[in-house]
Amino acid sequence: MFTPARYIVLDDEATELATLVDALHVLGAPCVGIRFDPHELHRPDLFTGLRVLFSDLRLVKAQPAGVQHYSTLATVLDRCVPESHGPYLLVLWTSHENERAALAQRLEELLPASKRPIAVLGLDKVQFRHGVTWDAVRLREAIRARVGSTPQLQALLNWERDVLAAANETLAIIGGLVPDDQRAIAQFPGALDRVLSLVAIASAGSANAPNDRKGAVTAALAPLLSDRISNRPQDPEANALWEQAVTFPQGQELQAAQKARMNRMVHLAVPPAEPVSRLDWGAIVPLGDAQLSDDAMYARFGVTADHLRDREFKLRPERRTEGQLVVVRGGAACDQAQSQSGPVPLLLGLLVPSTALSQNKRSPAVHVCEEKFELDGYQEPVSLLIHARFSTSMVAQELQAWPAATLRLREQLLTMILVHVASHAMRPGTLRF
Repeated sequence: MFTPARYIVLDDEATELATLVDALHVLGAPCVGIRFDPHELHRPDLFTGLRVLFSDLRLVKAQPAGVQHYSTLATVLDRCVPESHGPYLLVLWTSHENERAALAQRLEELLPASKRPIAVLGLDKVQFRHGVTWDAVRLREAIRARVGSTPQLQALLNWERDVLAAANETLAIIGGLVPDDQRAIAQFPGALDRVLSLVAIASAGSANAPNDRKGAVTAALAPLLSDRISNRPQDPEANALWEQAVTFPQGQELQAAQKARMNRMVHLAVPPAEPVSRLDWGAIVPLGDAQLSDDAMYARFGVTADHLRDREFKLRPERRTEGQLVVVRGGAACDQAQSQSGPVPLLLGLLVPSTALSQNKRSPAVHVCEEKFELDGYQEPVSLLIHARFSTSMVAQELQAWPAATLRLREQLLTMILVHVASHAMRPGTLRF
């Protein structure tokens, strides 16, 4: 219910902490203050939304100056900054450039790359203090100037702000579907329940919506949210900022591992973050030992698993045992959404390290997805191959005895695969002399 704070103030003195937090609140910053206690490392959950951290350099006054202060702050960041965290800025209360540089170097040495700040900046407290109060206006301008010195971070912060605004507009659209005559306090929750229920049914069908209510509503709201994000009002100041932040420098393209990570996020739903059922449209279900036996493979596909690896998918001979044979739940999206009766259509595929594929030409029936993926259990990017000629089907009860689904293809990639399969099946044959 509560959005994590994007600005955090860390200090060991309660008075200093309170006055700075008050000053940031005056600016409208979603800020939380944390009083440093050397005997109790702080709750990591407070840092999940961190974008700018203001910290005193000397969190333990009894420590001698220098490395121990730097190590103390590094310990806090190592414990509290999440492993998968976006970029954040560290603003240090110091007027001494040598201290700022020494801390930055120490953080490079002690912190894993995923937890390091994008930059360490320095601000002198004396410039913004009038007795026990802070000059909020001067502080705001100084913060803007410091953050503006890293336009890439400033652009991402503005983009994050746009996402929050778009989410608010999307909620307003849903709330606006409640008729005016049902907006009394006593009636509004029930009326909103009806709206959300109808939206879920429209998205996932009346049979499936109750099985994943949040997922059904999310699937309906996601296009609205995406539209609001993509079509924000034009802002000359924001446009100028993005021109500074994204300059298309000459150099290498994204590395293979970076591409694989992006493809995973864009095209795959991965449990447990996103639950996946065997019957979901696009679900990827591995073949287990029972399904891979020669007898079972002959009965279902007319060939063995070794034949598929060697002759159809064409792996390198020395790597023919790598990867995993899978089936992908295909068919029409509406059939799955409405839990239509009948066998479940499945496409035979292979998940395998990309370098294990031979250069030999494959049948036109085999679709090798251009996207390569980062997957758990593999040391290198993974390719997905789909064979249009080896499809099968089974009733839902039989599929439930197979291994659990490990992934789900999102709609864009799944649709491309289904187009390939349909095009191959419908290719015309002509008689020529």
